[in-house]
Amino acid sequence: MIDLKTVTMQLIDGKADGIRICRVEGESLVTVVVPREKLAQAKALPDLPHRGVYYLLDEDHGVLSRVYAGQTTQGLARLEAHKAKKEFWNLAVMFLDNENNIDRDILDALEAKAIDFVRTHGSYETDNAASPNPRISPYKEQSVERLHESVLWRMQVLGYDLDRLEVGPSSAETFHTKKNGIRANGRYDKETGRFTVLAGSTIALDKPIIKNNGALKAHKDLFGDAIERATLSDDITLQSSSTAAIFVLGGSQNGWIEWVNDKGKTLDEAYRAHKEER
Repeated sequence: MIDLKTVTMQLIDGKADGIRICRVEGESLVTVVVPREKLAQAKALPDLPHRGVYYLLDEDHGVLSRVYAGQTTQGLARLEAHKAKKEFWNLAVMFLDNENNIDRDILDALEAKAIDFVRTHGSYETDNAASPNPRISPYKEQSVERLHESVLWRMQVLGYDLDRLEVGPSSAETFHTKKNGIRANGRYDKETGRFTVLAGSTIALDKPIIKNNGALKAHKDLFGDAIERATLSDDITLQSSSTAAIFVLGGSQNGWIEWVNDKGKTLDEAYRAHKEER
């Protein structure tokens, strides 16, 4: 017997990288994928539920650099505040239903489970500082678990796998970048998610940094107002591989694909390789 799930996807304006509405046959939960720049258009879509959980993603072709999980009772309108206050995300994925299927208790518990999962199962950086711990009736725990499993499955179907806690490369392994004539080396700490740029690396002070306060502060602290390329005299540890890549290269970078090891594998590929070999 073949076990089938039927997924339907609507592409707004017919664009594969635009707004998408996904439904699974037999389930009331509606998935809405919203690129940041399409938020105003998405908010005008009719007949979408307003209650559920969502993820804000810093995403590049399925590779996640940073994730934030939250809840909404306002549907897509909730994203307006995040657009104004959170600069890192370029894509939102929302999982929405009505209050009859997701009541207040289930919503709080589902959000807590989503936050805890991204904080403990990701090799990406998370933007949630702490995991809430709401009380949940034991009679509703099965519903919360079922909803969370559906959310994770839908994320995988869309190509955004949140379960990325794998045994990655050794923290002693060196990664490098040679982009735009820059030569820099560094090491990733899988336990903390931080990335150390090693002394002797070239730093592109001539390239402006886009939307990364950590890299901006490091530039200012170490190099002041200098605008010429410089050489790093001491190791510096930054909050993520992407912050480290931006610190070195300027602009806006995805550290998971910018840092490459001696075998030519990106940081992301090195982690996935370990997953496939096990």
